[in-house]
Amino acid sequence: MEGMQLVSIVARGVGIALAEFVKAIEEARKNNPSMFKKRKSFDLVTLESTLKSIEPAIREMERLNQEMGRSREELESLITKMEEGTKLLKESSNVRWTSKSHYMADLHAFDESFRKLLDTILKVQTARDQKEMLHLEHQKGFWRWLMCFGCK
Repeated sequence: MEGMQLVSIVARGVGIALAEFVKAIEEARKNNPSMFKKRKSFDLVTLESTLKSIEPAIREMERLNQEMGRSREELESLITKMEEGTKLLKESSNVRWTSKSHYMADLHAFDESFRKLLDTILKVQTARDQKEMLHLEHQKGFWRWLMCFGCK
């Protein structure tokens, strides 16, 4: 069963999960505005702004990964995390005031872990891309050397 769930998560793509997450944020702010005021420990406006600002870059990463034949599972953890956030926001939008503090703590913990995950993924992808470029440049240099060696 878990393998089937993994396939469906990966097939969906980051762009779709990101769009659903942003939509859930907008709905949560609309349905329960008092819960998500800036003075609270969890700032939904900042999270929404962050997601909207990185959306083009995330979609581009996904497109380039696909063009280069990289595994779609590479961004699976990000998709899963966004789905977790979407679910949590939908749950927290419909709670009684007695449960709000519990959900605020959950949302705050989610926000921290989401930001750490995003930061880690971006750093790892950047390092991998740089190593890949160095490797390709090294190969080009080797072939140039080989061609010049053959010319003599």
